[in-house]
Amino acid sequence: MRKKRILFCSEATFLNTGYATYTREILNYLHSTGKYELAELGAYGSQQDPRGQETPWKFYGASLPEDAPEEAKKKYNSTPTNQFGEYVFESVCLDFFPDIVCDIRDFWMLDFQERSPFRKYFKWCIMPTVDAAPQARQWIYTYSGADACLTYSDWAGEVLQKQSSGKINYIGSSPPSAHPAYKPLGQSEDIKEYYNIDPSKLII
Repeated sequence: MRKKRILFCSEATFLNTGYATYTREILNYLHSTGKYELAELGAYGSQQDPRGQETPWKFYGASLPEDAPEEAKKKYNSTPTNQFGEYVFESVCLDFFPDIVCDIRDFWMLDFQERSPFRKYFKWCIMPTVDAAPQARQWIYTYSGADACLTYSDWAGEVLQKQSSGKINYIGSSPPSAHPAYKPLGQSEDIKEYYNIDPSKLII
């Protein structure tokens, strides 16, 4: 039996954006389990970007290379959501055959996946950024079409459940946890030692 194939659509994980960082941590964990075949459709990264080839999972760039034909650039720039992955999503599905497509971005960055002619062939797991209430009715309708929906906070989950009258298949919140790299240093003496600063000097 083959491994489940999971495609994450986000901002390219070699970037330093919030979406990229969150997705990178998830993919790193899933990769460490050895249980899945993984792929990434990375916005703001092109297929030719060498950083994409360094990921331990398959990388598909959503951006066109700089030397792309003018006709391709014109077509790409004709639809705003192409920058988020819509331009290549169908071709990625045909190449990777995902069982599950995941996205943790805003509505306007992920709704093209619901409109895909291949939608019935994959499970769709989303985690929209709900930071206000009420949410637009169109957004609620789209979220209701997902096979699974998570949120960054319990409050956001309550908003979606209430507005959709329970039609959204909400499975819980998954707030980002603190990365060990951001562990705060303790006393000022520790900070001075870490940065090799003379202990007698004052830090203002």
